[in-house]
Amino acid sequence: NFFLGPKFGISGIRKFLNLENKPLSGAIVKPKTGISPKILLEMVKELVDGGVDFIKEDEILSNPSFCRIEDRVELIANFIAKQKKPVIYAVCINGDHEHILKRVDLVHSLGGNAVHVNFWSGLGVYNSIRKKNLPMFLHFQKSGDKVITDKRHNFGIDWYVICKLVGMMGVDTIHAGMWGGYLSDDEKDLSKTIDVLHSHNVMPALSCGMHPGLVQANVRQFGNDFIANVGGAIHGHPGGTLSGAKAMRQAIDKNHDSEYNQAITKWGLTK
Repeated sequence: NFFLGPKFGISGIRKFLNLENKPLSGAIVKPKTGISPKILLEMVKELVDGGVDFIKEDEILSNPSFCRIEDRVELIANFIAKQKKPVIYAVCINGDHEHILKRVDLVHSLGGNAVHVNFWSGLGVYNSIRKKNLPMFLHFQKSGDKVITDKRHNFGIDWYVICKLVGMMGVDTIHAGMWGGYLSDDEKDLSKTIDVLHSHNVMPALSCGMHPGLVQANVRQFGNDFIANVGGAIHGHPGGTLSGAKAMRQAIDKNHDSEYNQAITKWGLTK
């Protein structure tokens, strides 16, 4: 069969995380800013302690000399393996096709449980990764997609077609867009995107301005099957990264405490 579909998808992700009937708490880390593997590990520890379910490295990343895959993945995978709470950590492995496939094997050998590829590395590479049939989650990052999906283009590719293709090729999670953040897609368009993804058992990530005050508003609009993926509103929390992760956890669980209240004071609440 040329297209295998997601190895895990929404159902497999929820089973792995033992999490039902609520969005996933997602976090973003950015090794590209020059941080070392040890500093990255300390950030990951705070995120995990704060209750995140899914962590992805930023999409503009390959294999920098100051934070190599060989160095950072082993540290992080060993830490995550020792935790009682399961966490998905998506390692960004952008590059040419042949290098990506080698990096998938490398991440797997180091104990990693997920990889992350930006679409600029080529749509077909997702299919090739999926056909390796490794026990790893596969994340699709769409940043930059407007080059081919902008509706004003005469010779573009419809975004819904891409969503169908990546579902067929076996992506488990995908940056679907955002509603209410600094990026705010048309509500009907985003709803259609999410419906297409759900029909292929793909978990959409809503990101680009997500914060604790937006979580439940997005739940009301789109249901529970999405990742609330956050960068700035976690690391930029007045109390730091740990407090930011706790605030997101409290927003998702509707179990509000001081960290959530601080976040609402800073970023507001959408009702």
